[in-house]
This record gives sequence, C-alpha cells and structure tokens, in this order.
Amino acid sequence: MEKKREKIHYAWFILGACVLINIIVQSLVMQVSALYILPMYNDLQIPRTLLSLQSVMITVGAVVSAPVWGKIYKTKDARKLLPMSVAVTALCTIGRSFMPNIWCILPLSFIKGIFFTGSTLLPISILLTAWFKEKRGFAISVATIGTSIGGVIFNPVVEKLISTYGWRTADRVTGALMFVITVPCLYAIIRNRPKDKGLLPYGVTDIAALKGNTQQKQEVLTGMTMKEAMKSPILYLFLFAVLAMTFANGAALQTPTYLADIGYGTAVAARAASAYAAVGIFGKLILGSIVDKFGEKKGVIYICSVTTIAYICFIFARSRVAFFGLILFYGLSTGMVSVMPTLLTSKIFGNRDYGPIYGVVVSVNRFGGIIGNLLVSLLFDITGNYSIIWPACAVMIVLTLISILACMAMSKKKMSVAVPEAGAEA
Repeated sequence: MEKKREKIHYAWFILGACVLINIIVQSLVMQVSALYILPMYNDLQIPRTLLSLQSVMITVGAVVSAPVWGKIYKTKDARKLLPMSVAVTALCTIGRSFMPNIWCILPLSFIKGIFFTGSTLLPISILLTAWFKEKRGFAISVATIGTSIGGVIFNPVVEKLISTYGWRTADRVTGALMFVITVPCLYAIIRNRPKDKGLLPYGVTDIAALKGNTQQKQEVLTGMTMKEAMKSPILYLFLFAVLAMTFANGAALQTPTYLADIGYGTAVAARAASAYAAVGIFGKLILGSIVDKFGEKKGVIYICSVTTIAYICFIFARSRVAFFGLILFYGLSTGMVSVMPTLLTSKIFGNRDYGPIYGVVVSVNRFGGIIGNLLVSLLFDITGNYSIIWPACAVMIVLTLISILACMAMSKKKMSVAVPEAGAEA
C-alpha cells in the first residue's frame, strides 16, 4: 500500500472536528452553566446549593465513567461512538427542560456527566494523540482554545435566550444545536486512526509503518500496558501530580470572588476574568509551541514556573503590580490542566494503552478540580479569608513539578530497560 499524498493531511480535519466539539458541546454544557442559576432558582424556588449539585453530579458521572470510556475507545469505532455520546449529551440537555423539579434533574445530570466525558476531553485527547506525531502540543492547544471561542460566542446568545424565552427554551435550543450541527459533522469526519484513511500520523514519513509487520508494530506501539502501569509507582505518582495541579486550578475558579472580596469590586473582578481568559488563549498556544519545540520536560518546567508565579501574585493581589501580574501569569497558566495531562500521559506511558490509562487520568483530573473548589469554599467559611489558600496552591504546583520530573525520569529508565528486552525476545 502506498502512502496517499494529500495537500492537507487528514489530521487537520480531525483537529477541526475536535475544535468543533469544544466550541459547541464543551461550551454549551460548562461555559454557560452559570447563566442558568438565577432563572432556575426563580422558577424552581429551591436553595442555590441544590442547584450547584448539578455540576457535582456531572463531575461524579465523569469520575466514574472516564476509566471505562478509555477502555471503550481503545476497541470501539470512534466514528460511531463519539457522535452517539454527543447525541445523548444533547438529549440530556433538552430533557432537563421538561423536568418538574431538581430531584428529576440531578439523576439526569449524572447521566449527562457520563456521556459528556465520552464526547469531549477524553476522546479529543485520544484522537489527537493518535493522529499527530509532530505538532501534537500545538494541536491539543488549538483544540482547547475552542472552549474559549465557544464561551465568547454562546454566553451572550444563551443569556439572550434565557432572558427572552426562559431557561427551558434555552435548554431546548442549545440541545438541538448540539445534535443538529455536531453529530452529523463528527460522523462524517472522525476516524479512529490514520490507518483508517491509509495514512501515517502527521509528521511520520516512514512508509514502512503502513506495512503492519511485527517489528514495525513494536516500533509504533510503545510504552506500558494498563496492567503494567497499574503495577508501577509511576502511575500513582503521576496521578498525584494531576490531582495537585487540578486541585490548585479548582481553587482558582474562585478568582473573581476573591478579587471582589479584597476590594476591587465585582465590575473590576469581571473585567479581570475576561482579561486573563483572553491571555489564556495565547497562553495555550505558547505552551503547545514550547512543548513541540523543546519537549515535554521544558514545557513542564515552564508551565509550573509560570503557575507558581501566578499564585504568588494571588497572595499579594491587593498591590496593583501583583494584580496585573495575576492577570498575566494566571492567563498564561490556564493550559496547565487542559494541555499538559494529555501530552504527559503519552510521554510517560506511551501509546500502547493510551486510552485506558488516560481514562484514569481524566477521572482524577475531574475529581481534583471539584475537590479544590469545594475545599476552598470550606476553608473560606472557616477562616473568613483566602490567606492560606494561595500559598497552599503554590506548594501544590511545586510538588506537581517535582512529581512529574520524577515520573519522566523513572519512565525513561523503564523504557530503556524494556527496549533491549523486547529486542532480545524478537
């Protein structure tokens, strides 16, 4: 079989589909969720604490299902599975509009969390890891920017729908939008692996990779199996690093509230949130470019350094210099939890069982984020301020850096031992 020559590698179409998922599905499920709190509160007449349980149930669904999705995507056809997951997510969104009370909405949120996980972060990472050998960091960064673009587009649209027609109609419109646009596009574009199109991953030029002989398979499929990873301390140290970074990121979700509390007011806090979100678009591209050019190790050192500086700026944010430093460095750091876990999983564990291993990583990722957010709220209720929170986050990021560098060193040593052994067996 000869390698097909195309002006545009099909990997870029896969990336386009992943961007579409983030613009529409990710944004309409997560980015606009805060817009529904007040109208649902007024309609259902229940405490806001109960309304906030919707996001908790979505996260619980993600934590429970992510490892399972990782295994499913390893063996099943993403061309059918991914559109199906998006379709169920869309139907859950529409279904919420018909629910009479919160006790019907919460189980639906759990189901939505399961299929939302099967249609966003996890399959996007699996597909881009399979399709991109070169520019993988750039591709993943571009995909995550779709979420920011979707937020810019849909926040005003959904707000207008809610204010004009009510939250139930807004749910029906956004759910229909997910279904009508995303599902057919994904079915038309998505392919599991480059070989499904008779291609090599982007950046691979060795035509022998298509011939499927045993030696080539050994070269293409590298790294640990899920069973090997579960027995290795590398996995658990890496999961600790993911938990630490997502804990700190979850805490930082309260940044606008923190800025308002220390005297900047809600208007300035809102403008600051928009500013660091805008910086975040460029921050993700910068991070992806650094990883592609200098490697994952330097990328980790860069992003952990930037994030640590950001949390130091949080501590001294009453100072105007630190306030602007917070906007800059926190914006630059936003790719840490959305870009680095994907790249580091393939770097440390290889691609032999990437899907199942990354499923466990996503589960911990989601868990760390919600624990960080909840724990910060608890600490604030106890202490009345954020004085111990931001130093704790800075320490978490330092521990993340140390843990990941240790994982990379142990993985490199393990792989260097495994390669000669594989050669001897052959």
